[in-house]
Amino acid sequence: MKKTVFFFLMTILIASCHQEELSSVPDEPEGKQPVFDLSEEEVLQGCIYVKLKEEPAGEVGVRSIGNTVTTGVKVLDRAASSLKIERMERTFPYAGKFEERTRKEGLHLWYNVWFSKETSATRAATEVAFLDGIEMAVPVPKIVSRATPETAWSLYGVRTGEWLFNDPDLSRQWYLDNPGTESWQKKGADIRLFDVWKQYNGNPAVIVAVVDGGINQEHPDLQDNLWTNPDEIPGNGMDDDGNGYVDDIHGYNFVDDNATLVPHRHGTHVAGTIGATNNNGTGISSIAGGDGTPGSGVRLMSCQILKSLTSIGGEVASDPFIAAAIKYGADNGAVISQNSWGYAATRAGRNASSYINPVHKEAIDYFIKYAGCDNKGEQLDGSPMKGGIVLFASGNANTSDPRIAAPADYEKVVAVAAIEADYRKASYSNYGTYTDISAPGGSLDGDGRIWSTTTERSNNYEYLAGTSMACPLVSAVAALVIEKYGVGKKGFTPEALKEILYQSAYDLDEYNPRYAGQLGHGCVDAAAALEIDVSNLHPFILKSNQITDNMLIFSVSSSMSGNGKLILYNGIGSKVLDLHLELEAASLHAVDITKLSAGYYTLVYQAKGMEFREKFIKY
Repeated sequence: MKKTVFFFLMTILIASCHQEELSSVPDEPEGKQPVFDLSEEEVLQGCIYVKLKEEPAGEVGVRSIGNTVTTGVKVLDRAASSLKIERMERTFPYAGKFEERTRKEGLHLWYNVWFSKETSATRAATEVAFLDGIEMAVPVPKIVSRATPETAWSLYGVRTGEWLFNDPDLSRQWYLDNPGTESWQKKGADIRLFDVWKQYNGNPAVIVAVVDGGINQEHPDLQDNLWTNPDEIPGNGMDDDGNGYVDDIHGYNFVDDNATLVPHRHGTHVAGTIGATNNNGTGISSIAGGDGTPGSGVRLMSCQILKSLTSIGGEVASDPFIAAAIKYGADNGAVISQNSWGYAATRAGRNASSYINPVHKEAIDYFIKYAGCDNKGEQLDGSPMKGGIVLFASGNANTSDPRIAAPADYEKVVAVAAIEADYRKASYSNYGTYTDISAPGGSLDGDGRIWSTTTERSNNYEYLAGTSMACPLVSAVAALVIEKYGVGKKGFTPEALKEILYQSAYDLDEYNPRYAGQLGHGCVDAAAALEIDVSNLHPFILKSNQITDNMLIFSVSSSMSGNGKLILYNGIGSKVLDLHLELEAASLHAVDITKLSAGYYTLVYQAKGMEFREKFIKY
């Protein structure tokens, strides 16, 4: 649930849903404030992101003559010697046939600036930010995967029964169909998938960009569903398809800046949940891995940003090309960006909401706008969606602090929390008003984790738990919805997809009264999502007609998004609240009604010439 909290102050007060980013250096001239709120422990040393106001006139390159360092960027030369700048490169590399739209969105103005580690990264960013000609300068945040720390586990007894597919480990995958037969299970606490599989089980026109560790290309359960770049010739050292990357057959390794993908446990586990090959008599079944016929199943694109082979949960990485990895997905046909990572935040933020690195924000916005589209933003022939959807795991710190969840709390992404096999919030899962939806992520008690593919070093399959495991469940259900409404058609949008996912989710509040309204719209429900009547989506949804925590939580569909007006009347018909709002479709929004007395109320919402009424009671 995102993202916007409006506070009732007796008079009309509208609080922006955008993040308020406070300066880490106070008392500087207004209008030229740093936009980051990060400590030295949370950032990569020796590198910062810099956005120029104008494109450099000549070639950018660091040169040292005596005690003078020049960069080819006039405005940076002033700081080059004092910071001991060593090299610079574009944050978003030259994009070949996608360069036009890269420049249109201003991404070509971002540079990675490398300098001596003798100067702290936060200090360097602050100093550079105040130079004339610099739009922005920010440190590079460290990131972590969203799986829980590894522990020794025992396996629970496998289940027997009749299955649609013949994959032998399907009996271990309770999150697809929870029988409720184990002490730690409750029947139905799953994603309700099996009936859907008979008609929708993954289509190759739907490409999922897995922004994570490298997918194990040699895995027998993944080989057939890897995305293959159709116009790239492997191993010839050339950029055959003109996308700016050499030999990128199944994706790209952004850690090492080459096309050699390094198999990674976490990234391979995430990928298997989405698209391991179904009905091949091997290993697991996946949500969108096809039905076993040649060519069925989604395609998995590996955008590698993590490299460690062994670490799970606590792997800290820093790479200035993470944003480029997100953008790569949009440029190469993906319409889903799957992200089970977040910032390595070590403390609560000073801000009311959290910090998202502006480079990552611009990459996410680019993916949402251009995935499946040409340089003008028009849907490409053969693309299943006009625009893309970006999903993030919310994190495993058992906190509602949005800073610890970032970038999951960014209002344009889908933030995923985790539940266990009994409908309850997973003990580790983050939660809060930024959360959009939940999914099974596994428990920490030795049973009920998520079984999926991994590296050969870890015996090809293993159990893991975390919001990292919940997020790909939602990504994969999204792939099935796109298969139904987007493949072979034009005009299906990410906004419509989110409305379907959110309005079809089943409620979790009754099982989690302590976290009511903080686990998003509920748990993702594949069966309901594929059966929902999209011609009759609810224009306005009040999460509960009984308010016990002073928060009025609601969402609007695209038919009533944008500018709107919320009016509340008390039991005798007197107007007690009148708010003008700017609301994003599908996201949950909240109004603080602490100052209203207990009693019955009528809510009126007006937008786009329509009006919706709902009654509620405040206790």
